Amino acid sequence: MKHLALAGLLASASIPAHAETVDGDLIRVIDGDTVELAGERIRLAEPDAPEISKPRCNTELAKGLLASGRLRQLLKGPVRIERSGRTDRYRRTLASLLVPDGNVADILIRE
Repeated sequence: MKHLALAGLLASASIPAHAETVDGDLIRVIDGDTVELAGERIRLAEPDAPEISKPRCNTELAKGLLASGRLRQLLKGPVRIERSGRTDRYRRTLASLLVPDGNVADILIRE
């Protein structure tokens, strides 16, 4: 009986705190790792993309703009947002974004 309770607890631990699927047109890209949906700032759990608002150099700005543009492309069509239930130090919701081609973070890192 204890094994069944533990199995149920482990199964529920892998379920995202809150998940939904939305049309990507409803999502506004802030930068290469942050988006906004209905006033909620959502930060990709990974990766940490180069900055565009306060870049340390022109190379970082260029790479940040590429990451932002690619994120915008990836978010066309349906997007599943799996919120972790956690926030970062700026109070952005930490989440994974999934599109038909896979996890957005994995795609960005791979490319």
